[in-house]
Amino acid sequence: MLIRKDGSEIAAELRNRICMMQSATETITLHEGALATEFGVSRTPIRQVLQKLAYERLVETRSGVGTIVSPLNPDNRDRDVLVLKALFEAAAICGRGEDVSPLLRERLVVAEAISEATDPSKDSYLELRVQLLDLSASAVADDILSDALRAAHWRHIRWRMSENAWSEPEAQNRLHDTLVACVAAARKNDLGGVYKELSDRLV
Repeated sequence: MLIRKDGSEIAAELRNRICMMQSATETITLHEGALATEFGVSRTPIRQVLQKLAYERLVETRSGVGTIVSPLNPDNRDRDVLVLKALFEAAAICGRGEDVSPLLRERLVVAEAISEATDPSKDSYLELRVQLLDLSASAVADDILSDALRAAHWRHIRWRMSENAWSEPEAQNRLHDTLVACVAAARKNDLGGVYKELSDRLV
């Protein structure tokens, strides 16, 4: 029996698929009709999901082709890292003197605990990275900065997944250490400090 999924569930599933792609540089077309059939919905919610993913720069529309997964350009790899780092630095500036919300502090603590207790795997690495993306983007007060941070972070995750970072013990350890440092800053009620750790320890 086909279980219908809502828009947020469909979006999460498609994000995971995009991040799990073997190559982040190839062009893959997403067909609305096929996705609607797969998820048991009409084309309207699929179209809405694809619009959201386009806003996050995960997909794009090309004339005569349709909606495709946005390919990453290897020539821009280093620049993409610098963009995300700069956005974290901007968030650190905006967060100076701002309190850390109890929810953000709790989510960071949970993510840190998961990173320590979970056996390294492709799925667990992606799950942790997505959690870090979501909590870091949602804590930014400025909507424009939050949207830019989310899009740049998704791009960074795609690079790291395509590079098989999840299989590198050093990458797993650095991700855990980043979460530990962010929790320490959050416990000091230093929102700017949380983003400074994310910028300084970008993994």
